[in-house]
Amino acid sequence: MTTRTDAGHPLSGVLIGTEFAELDRLIFEDDDWWSMASADQAALRHRLITAAVAHHLEHNADYRGFAEARGFALADLDEPAGLLNVPQFPTRLFKRVDVRSVPAQDCDVFKSSGTSGTQSMVWRDEPSLERLAGSLRPEGDIWVDLYGDIDLDDDGEMFHLGPNRREADGVWISYIMTLVEMFASTRSYVGDGVLRLHDVVRDLEGALADGRFACVAGPPVFVAALLRHMSDNSVKLSAGDRMAVITGGGWKKDESTRLDPAQLRSLAVDTFGLASQSQVRDVFNQVELNTAFIECEHHRKHVPPWVEVIVRDPRDLSPVPAGQAGLMSYLDPTARSYPCFLLAEDFGSAETDVCPCGRGGTTVEIHRRMRTSTHHGCALRLAETVRTT
Repeated sequence: MTTRTDAGHPLSGVLIGTEFAELDRLIFEDDDWWSMASADQAALRHRLITAAVAHHLEHNADYRGFAEARGFALADLDEPAGLLNVPQFPTRLFKRVDVRSVPAQDCDVFKSSGTSGTQSMVWRDEPSLERLAGSLRPEGDIWVDLYGDIDLDDDGEMFHLGPNRREADGVWISYIMTLVEMFASTRSYVGDGVLRLHDVVRDLEGALADGRFACVAGPPVFVAALLRHMSDNSVKLSAGDRMAVITGGGWKKDESTRLDPAQLRSLAVDTFGLASQSQVRDVFNQVELNTAFIECEHHRKHVPPWVEVIVRDPRDLSPVPAGQAGLMSYLDPTARSYPCFLLAEDFGSAETDVCPCGRGGTTVEIHRRMRTSTHHGCALRLAETVRTT
């Protein structure tokens, strides 16, 4: 059977299925994504993203119309360089219309935070959610120096500085952090709008005393609140290499309380008694993006090899050289339920050199949001609605 996705380029439905099976093997079975040569990573992205574009052109009338209005045809992707021309939805579009490539009954709706009328609405089906969770798998090579041979299911405990999934109330970063429940026994410490810092300290002390590996996960503003609470109460731990701190999301607008990443890592090492700053890692994601970018021990955020990152000049959207700042954009083939081909509202940069950790591929640094955006980050939204105790 042949599916015609545009007037000049037939693409086999079997081929699309084959590419998606390859994507799932990569996400769920491979542990060392960055051992691939750069040329092999580029070829992989070309295959997977081409298949994803074909899928969404066929199943999403809005995306198909958007592509046609820009003169794009699938034949434009016959060469890897054509990925630069994949039509990318501005993330602002998700605040205005439903963007969906599968029936609504097969999806859950996930919302960003923000001021009234500016929430993004992202429709995710089960395969899309599973692939997102797969990008966070603790078996992945990028975590190996953090967890070593520890089985988190048996010997670890997650301390989630946020609400559980039932109480997440559509705040995307809360949902992302609840995915840690899939990997280890997890306690959540936000309930009824209160972050129970005293309970976190008590339970951390108990877990470490029992010889368990402890992982604190939450927005950096909440991790900072925990560290200040411990300092105010003259509490210090001696966790050594038996603890990790994972942050995700942004900060409050109040710059007087903000810590830069190096300050946060230093304070965490001192307060928790960690062996190294490499035990403090950050994860980047946004509600419209279906893959998480995880920080390595050198604090560079690694892009899994299936995602194409294009940094664009905000004046004309042309690609900028590696290392130069610009508007971030992404081609992510993991979302089946919506076209995850995004022009984001963040300024940042991307590098394609080999990281000091030894992993190849792309790393990104997010510098700031567009100043014209009224969208508040999920972590900010969470911080504005949660009290501490």
